[in-house]
Amino acid sequence: MESVSERREFLRAGMNVFINEENRTARLLGKTVDISERGVSYIAPSKSPKRDSGEVTLEFCLPGDDEPVRALGRVVYNNSDEHKQGTAIEFTMLQSSDAERIRRYVGRRMRAELFEQLHRQHMLH
Repeated sequence: MESVSERREFLRAGMNVFINEENRTARLLGKTVDISERGVSYIAPSKSPKRDSGEVTLEFCLPGDDEPVRALGRVVYNNSDEHKQGTAIEFTMLQSSDAERIRRYVGRRMRAELFEQLHRQHMLH
């Protein structure tokens, strides 16, 4: 069985910003966990409105960027417990300029994480 990371085609980076999700019957506010140019995952309170379909409209800003990203997507993962609802969305419509902004953000985050790991290793030895 393949792990989730083995199936991923695009680099994914951690991200912690608010995200608005809208579907045909409800709106909710969540907090992102991570992002790639293919999709985004986020958490919301467990008491958030339930979806009536797998299609959603998303809006969020990348850290350090005031221009919102707007995307259409489909729910590919949804899991709830008594405290939170975890959701993963695959983008089905994303402007190429937004995809490029996400790609740049992920690259910057990956470089920063790599430098931090190297710094920690150097400090330990």
